[in-house]
Amino acid sequence: MKKRYIVTLLAGCMLATSSCDEFLTEMPENSYTLENAVTDYKTAQNSVNGIYGVYAKNSYLGGYLYGFTHCMAGIWDYAPDIVNMGYKQSNPNTFIDGIWKQWYSVINASNAAIEGVSKLTDDKFPSSAEKERLIAEARCFRGYANLHLLWFYARWFDAPESPYGIIYRTQTSELTNLMLDRISVGDSYNVIIDDFKYAEEHLGDYTSSHYLSKQMAQVMHAKLLMVRGWDGDYAEALNLVNSVMTTAPAVFAMESDVTELYDKAWDSKELLFSRYMGDLTNLSYSEFIYSYGLYFNPTFTDIVQEWLEADERYPYIVGDARSPETWQDQRKDNILIKLYHRGRYEGMDDKYTPYQFRYAELYLMKAELLARTNPSDLTAPLAELNKMRETYTNPVLAPITGITTHQQLMDAIYKEYVVTLLMENETPWFASLRFEHDGKPWIRTLKPDVDFSENQYCWPIPDVEIIAHLNKIEQNPGLE
Repeated sequence: MKKRYIVTLLAGCMLATSSCDEFLTEMPENSYTLENAVTDYKTAQNSVNGIYGVYAKNSYLGGYLYGFTHCMAGIWDYAPDIVNMGYKQSNPNTFIDGIWKQWYSVINASNAAIEGVSKLTDDKFPSSAEKERLIAEARCFRGYANLHLLWFYARWFDAPESPYGIIYRTQTSELTNLMLDRISVGDSYNVIIDDFKYAEEHLGDYTSSHYLSKQMAQVMHAKLLMVRGWDGDYAEALNLVNSVMTTAPAVFAMESDVTELYDKAWDSKELLFSRYMGDLTNLSYSEFIYSYGLYFNPTFTDIVQEWLEADERYPYIVGDARSPETWQDQRKDNILIKLYHRGRYEGMDDKYTPYQFRYAELYLMKAELLARTNPSDLTAPLAELNKMRETYTNPVLAPITGITTHQQLMDAIYKEYVVTLLMENETPWFASLRFEHDGKPWIRTLKPDVDFSENQYCWPIPDVEIIAHLNKIEQNPGLE
């Protein structure tokens, strides 16, 4: 008997309504049931490749996600309810709910691939190592998705024993296995790290940003440790960063020309991983924030805007662009064209993509980790910042000088995180919590008029998920 697989819980699905049928089978292409989808090496490859398709077509897992984190940090003001951190279960947000659903669709596709590949005997593959590589690729995807669920829907900042971790799924979802409790925060970290470690051991080296690699598993493992910040985490993260910088293939390297970095997008040698959408059409509709929102909200918090305009890269990442609306023949000259490109009207199929990780961030991570593991040394961390800056030849960046205290160094690193990675990924959000200025996290400096607490450092589990769980999973405190 064939099983019917589903992405995640929605209350109506318990009644098998037609509206739920639209996403009940969010699975890799050509992989609808485990009984017949993965039968040999070719279909095993297809099942893993299908995860990328699920990830790419989920349009909230790029600009929406990273735009919202910049709003939370007080860097951008696109969504007032996100800036003010007023999200609660009792006040549902369509996009927060959608991001939850879409990450679980990636997990479901990953679990389908893991189950399908694992059940085949080794003689179905060119080698047992190739079988392990395919499983590692799917597990890396699962770890990546679960990490984002931990970061945004669980109390990642709590002690290990906290019960407010993720809903951890290791099986392809069907109606008989949906009622799972949340696991603890500590266990959430453990299962994600286990997936990354398996990928670090069995995945191949980087070839292009279109695919996950050993190096991507290592950097996400390192970012997890940096955000978590428990005893020993910074030293372990530094080892992972050093490993990537010393052992990654030479094809993964900085782009010296800022314009080429953003024109090439997912084809840039600097990108370690991105949502590759080159085989799709109407690409701007997969990145609404980048192809539309950046035009109507083109400026950033005063402090950040000042940093941007003082940086040599500013004229290369900001420029003239037309409105995305067909009826509005208007142009502005302060648009973040590094991500907006030409906009939805003139550039429907431009290379719209977030930059989930690129080489420049390795230098920033190393600078921070050196500064945190050896606070008395100002020279080594500053050298990493300037190594990144001196790589650019178009434009040429002046070295950072005049650093005489640890606080000045940390402020310089934080500023570089924001200016370098603006709107590209989630890093500036977590840096705004991790770095302090005037004795308080930078988020307090960037939005001093917003009343919020630690409770708002994560989002509520969607109302429909809470309602649908017959075993009464608990909402994140303060977000009921």
